[in-house]
Amino acid sequence: MSSSTASATTYDVIGLGFGPANLAIAGAIVEKWADPGFATSHAPLQQVLFIEKQREFRWHPGMLLPNSRMQISFLKDLATLRSPQSPITFLAYLHSQDRLLSFINRGSFTPTRKEFADYLTWAAEYVQTRGIQVRYGEEVVGIARCSDGTVEVRSCNVETGEELTRRARSIILSPGGSPKLPPALSVLWPHPRIVHTSSYISSADGFFSTLPHTSEPLRIAVIGAGQSSTEIILDLHSRLNAVPISGGRKHELDMIFRKGSLKPSDDSPFSNEIFDPSSTDLMFGLPTQRDRQQLLHEYSATNYSVVNIRTIDALYEVLYHQRVLDGIKARTGQDEETNRTRITLHPYTSIFSADTVPPSRDAPGHGEAVRLTMHGVLNRAVTHKTYDAVFCGTGYDRDAWMRLLASSNLAEGFGIKSSAVQLVTEAETLPQSFPPLFTDLPEITSRMAVSSASDGSSTPPTPDTPQSEHSKLGGETRPSKVRISRTYRLLSDKNPDGPRIYLQGCTQSTHGLSESLLSILGVRAGMVVDELCGA
Repeated sequence: MSSSTASATTYDVIGLGFGPANLAIAGAIVEKWADPGFATSHAPLQQVLFIEKQREFRWHPGMLLPNSRMQISFLKDLATLRSPQSPITFLAYLHSQDRLLSFINRGSFTPTRKEFADYLTWAAEYVQTRGIQVRYGEEVVGIARCSDGTVEVRSCNVETGEELTRRARSIILSPGGSPKLPPALSVLWPHPRIVHTSSYISSADGFFSTLPHTSEPLRIAVIGAGQSSTEIILDLHSRLNAVPISGGRKHELDMIFRKGSLKPSDDSPFSNEIFDPSSTDLMFGLPTQRDRQQLLHEYSATNYSVVNIRTIDALYEVLYHQRVLDGIKARTGQDEETNRTRITLHPYTSIFSADTVPPSRDAPGHGEAVRLTMHGVLNRAVTHKTYDAVFCGTGYDRDAWMRLLASSNLAEGFGIKSSAVQLVTEAETLPQSFPPLFTDLPEITSRMAVSSASDGSSTPPTPDTPQSEHSKLGGETRPSKVRISRTYRLLSDKNPDGPRIYLQGCTQSTHGLSESLLSILGVRAGMVVDELCGA
């Protein structure tokens, strides 16, 4: 692997990752540059670079299903809540595409996911035309503190393997989420027949395109009971009904989840206020981490392992129609020709273990299969079933920044002793003269502290500890506590004048439920950029 210095420039800011969070940062910087007062302020924000692993800007390409809608208003875009006159609002995008009136006539505040993804791509292109530098196709592999107080960022070209180094006075870590699978399946992954929702569309297209012209039925499992899993069930049902089968048999489509039923997301007006910027102030200002966990727990139904009621209704309609056809067949002996797939829900079920098995003699063209051992959560019953493919809607881990910091010489300055890190607020390390606010509530274990909740896993991680790290440490080593400011800057008592390191999209345990979502992107970006400019 060759190594080179990408540029002699010392950047004012380097952003690690260029998803929606850092794109919002880029937009706020462009707005600063356009401010007449900024040109004469000598603010240290002139050279800005973002490094992104993907070869181009892409937002959840694996889940851009036909007609799938956003779960939030278009007004919660990259900038509107901070600056409605911003050039990168969703309305500005619609106007530039000559669709503003058509969108108004549509009569809905929620765009399709495909349209919102195109909006984000448009905004990424816009900020680059205004001077924001982006290096696509480079994966950040390391950071280090230099003797002059800057941070060295090492990245690797994903195509050539060339390693490049750059320096910055401040860095913004926005790692996004990495696919999270139940432990039983993660030991087999990556595997062509085990698919996470992050790559659903391309993987499903590839799976169905390689099927032989055979009449053997397919067995497919979907793990999880959230929005992604439910959308995938509906999409797979449509795909399987198009795969010919003979002899009155049916494809089997199983949905496996630990809860008793699919739960509707709480998107009522009062509950939605938990995503407001003022709720971030409330969350951050709570006196203890336990209080923040209780708040996360109280509002978990707004986002975790829940499904939009319209999607629930759509799935129930499919299942009801399935029962109608069963009744007609039982009475008349006739089955609808296109009724080729049977959906079965398996509630109160967890995945205990998984292994691969060779192709079946009856369906040799289906390829290697996955055999699941499942446990009944209530009755402890053990069942086994073999599937041609397993799709996992089991959330994301957001702990890559921990490993990056822990492996650098910056770790000591922040008191990091292992890659298990617990974020705490500025004031939390001060002596507490008052008890936790929620003393009457039971202690909980929150899987939401660093990642999305996962259906189908057997043992959740401890609060603020990634599941992989928790397993490795055996639950014995306490995570290193690192303080973070309200403005998302990591704080160091040992090096208070050291390089500034900001986190984006991975501070839910201190800043609240909106941190990994789109809700306050614009407001959060403005806060970080204002501090970078010394405001």
